[in-house]
Amino acid sequence: MIFENAPKFIGLIYAIVIIITLAFIVRKQRFSTKLGIIILLISTGFGFLFFGPMMPYTFQLLILGDVTALGAPLFMAIIGLVLIILLTFGFGRFFCGYVCPIGAVQELLSRLPVNQKRFTQKKAILLIHGFFFILFIVLGLILSVNMLSFFGIYEFFNLSLFPGFIIVFIILLVISIFFYRPFCRFVCPYGLLLSLASLKSVFKLKRNEKCVDCGLCEKQCPTDKAIRHAFKQECYLCMRCSEICPKEAIYYSKKRG
Repeated sequence: MIFENAPKFIGLIYAIVIIITLAFIVRKQRFSTKLGIIILLISTGFGFLFFGPMMPYTFQLLILGDVTALGAPLFMAIIGLVLIILLTFGFGRFFCGYVCPIGAVQELLSRLPVNQKRFTQKKAILLIHGFFFILFIVLGLILSVNMLSFFGIYEFFNLSLFPGFIIVFIILLVISIFFYRPFCRFVCPYGLLLSLASLKSVFKLKRNEKCVDCGLCEKQCPTDKAIRHAFKQECYLCMRCSEICPKEAIYYSKKRG
């Protein structure tokens, strides 16, 4: 039983370690694009090796009550899901940004040298995401339908020979080259919960007194969350704002800016 649950346990430990480590590194202003890409590659590899830490899929199976498919004791799955939410409340969306393999592979593709189109209609994003979340709950609890199975995530990361719905996820990945994180922003049910947690996260990216309002960070932010005093529920801590800032005015703190 211990070895059977090892992949899920390893994935959870990896998630906890990376979230806390990244929070420390960003707080100390030692983050670099190269480091971020390395972590994204490792997280994507975890998806192929262990299909973890795939919390959205774990959340789906929990809603379905499919204990067998969880590959871990029920209490461990619940603790893992709650723990990631608490860490997001404390440090922001490092899990979505760098740890979740689904988000990691989209983030890597968004780094390709292609001009991305920005979708900044906040109400539309929330409505679409909310619709998918309600659909996810209704289909799972009432009809026992695994909605995420229609997106081919399992087939993609398990290199399944049977196509299934893998084409759907591949299409989403292609879209993510031109539009930032379509699955995370519009579909992921667990991501919606984490976005709510990040609204009140203790640590956030802020501006300090060095800011001259040049607007470069706002132009660079793929989710339009670099605007001063903006809610940070869609901030994936990609650090593009910090990278582009000429005055080093972006800082990560629990203090008000």
